Amino acid sequence: MCLLRKVMASLIVAMTLLAGCSSEGGTGKEKQHSAHTKQQTDSSVPAAKLIPIQVDLTVPEPVKANEEVTIIARVTQKEAAVDDAKVVFEWWLDGEEHQRYEGKWSEDGKYEFVHTFDKPGTYTVISHVDARDLHSMPKKEFKVK
Repeated sequence: MCLLRKVMASLIVAMTLLAGCSSEGGTGKEKQHSAHTKQQTDSSVPAAKLIPIQVDLTVPEPVKANEEVTIIARVTQKEAAVDDAKVVFEWWLDGEEHQRYEGKWSEDGKYEFVHTFDKPGTYTVISHVDARDLHSMPKKEFKVK
């Protein structure tokens, strides 16, 4: 009985120490998106029954400064358009603050973000997509000339 208590106590201590080690660490951009890297699921739906969503993030080429551009995230599930997603576009010019804009649904699972980039440089865009208890966040880098 005494040996069993020692083993149980050791297991509890080990689990407590492991619980303290998490992936929430990091700095800068890593921390900004760490909360988004986990798949969001409804606990009433078994994970095996969830069907992944696909997000095709499109940035037209070329992108010119001071000209309007439409960036599109097309959301599908089993090749069918998803028209009930929440899409937020996050973009930034290297070295500058991140900006966010809620995507507008257009048709056939397409969510759009229309913007005029006023400075040339290398930009990054992420589409944060929440649909049917799932989260996806594809990312693209593009140049504005």
